Amino acid sequence: MPAPRYRLIRGDFYVLYPDLPRNGPEPDGDTISFLPDSDDLVQALPRFGTTAADRKHLGVYSVRFEGIDALETHFQNHHQNLAFADAARDLMLREAGFTAVEFFDDRPNKVQSATPHPLPGYILATGIEQNGRIVAQVYAGEPDDGLVDGSRVFVDDALLDRSVNAALVRAGLAYGEFYTTMPFPLVTHMRDLVAQARAAGTGFWPHENVGVGTSARPTGVADLSDLVIFPKLYRRLVDYFGDGHTDLAAFDTWVRAVAERDDPAQLPTGEHGHLHDLYEVDESGISLRILPEQVVFLE
Repeated sequence: MPAPRYRLIRGDFYVLYPDLPRNGPEPDGDTISFLPDSDDLVQALPRFGTTAADRKHLGVYSVRFEGIDALETHFQNHHQNLAFADAARDLMLREAGFTAVEFFDDRPNKVQSATPHPLPGYILATGIEQNGRIVAQVYAGEPDDGLVDGSRVFVDDALLDRSVNAALVRAGLAYGEFYTTMPFPLVTHMRDLVAQARAAGTGFWPHENVGVGTSARPTGVADLSDLVIFPKLYRRLVDYFGDGHTDLAAFDTWVRAVAERDDPAQLPTGEHGHLHDLYEVDESGISLRILPEQVVFLE
């Protein structure tokens, strides 16, 4: 058996700051704030880049759910299809154990109240990504008997299936988005969960606008707001249209021009590739050449 890659960290999930309710976190389908019982355990996690863990108000950290990418509820003041983006967020909150969450009417991404709050839980963390977030599998409640704070944990398929991460994939409310820091057997299992949800027509899958054999032709950010599209590609399109483009003619050139836009990846063939290998642009618009979960990005 390979060495355990995950570190168990206990703590509390936060979706608001009691002392700054209108300026608190903005939970979405694949991000939640977490206050560890032991800050030392977070500080000891390996860094996948040069960025240290970003400690925020009250000492909380943002946790990025490993292996998934939910539709954006807010990205640079824009959003994807809100029916499914909000559904992913709401399911995440329920799976984490929150039973009543209210948002401000005038600030719909800010939580006004939540019950109970904060909420105890734990994460199985692998490290700190380039934006200072903890990368982890997320769990409600108490860990299994014998597992104490700081334990090294081997995650198998059964344990992965109990995570909030996997619940979002099974519901058809998250894409698989994998990085080289995720153990390959778990990547394989999560791919199976994605395939099952897609085949069953669960969640957003019947409504996907940009896929293999399905294309869209947006001409600006406003056209993206109702689309179901792989979120990493959506974020590139938001930036592209933000640079003043009004059609897709220059998108591929724009992506390839800057290394940070064109994420390196391992392709299904085993060859080294990039984000630009995932999609194609032609007269019908933009579509996918490869299913997103078949690609593994370099962290």
